[in-house]
Amino acid sequence: MAPRSSHLSPGLPSRFFAALVVLFLLGPIAIAGIVAFSSGDRLEFPIPGFSFRWFAIALSKPQYIEGLTASVIIGIGDAILATIAGTGAALALNHYRFRGRSVVQALVMLPIAMPAIVLGLGLLFTLAVYHMQPGLLAGVLGHAVLGVPYVVAMVTAALSNYDRSVERASLNLGVGPVRTFFKITLPLIRGGVIAGAVSAFLISFDNISLSLFITRGDTLPLRLMQQLLAYADPSVAAISTLLVLASLAGMMLLLPLTLRKR
Repeated sequence: MAPRSSHLSPGLPSRFFAALVVLFLLGPIAIAGIVAFSSGDRLEFPIPGFSFRWFAIALSKPQYIEGLTASVIIGIGDAILATIAGTGAALALNHYRFRGRSVVQALVMLPIAMPAIVLGLGLLFTLAVYHMQPGLLAGVLGHAVLGVPYVVAMVTAALSNYDRSVERASLNLGVGPVRTFFKITLPLIRGGVIAGAVSAFLISFDNISLSLFITRGDTLPLRLMQQLLAYADPSVAAISTLLVLASLAGMMLLLPLTLRKR
């Protein structure tokens, strides 16, 4: 019995540590979900009672609906632009070797490393150069700058096991580059492209610092922040809980697409 216990004992501390990490990560989300069902008039935990009224109030607030609409529009536009640009950049960096390749790769990933306030301020000054005003279009273009590096990272990871001989065979048989991409390349890296698009959308949807500079303050995260500063009622927790549930539902819907056998 002694050898068996000594063999299993190292796993117990690691499991306990993993449980603490999961609790640390999911604890705030769980608390926000509980507060969403509060019967009180302010954010407090433990809650004084149980009620669904803050969900009805949150869904009836025009500022939340308008903010959600703006965030979805910006997020979808950002995901489309970032996915197209990021996928093309990842393919170019993976397929070709050219002078300055490492510099280009570093510049593509630079928006992730830059402080958000510096990036937002730079984009705000750039809008003036192109005679653009903060708004939905500026938000789409600005968030796409931040979304491209995430798409590049995801697609590059998908290309790590990519066999270019299949692509070359298609080209040698007379199939054009565009058709080869959609028939051969894209199906093989589909999981990375989908993951990159989802990452770009989520980064955009949850962004506050960048949106402060390039939008008119009409995105949902900014509206929630304004509500917290002015009233701090449980409607903020109710909206946050609904967003978490929507994210989980979206992940479950997209999971079969990323795991589908090629």
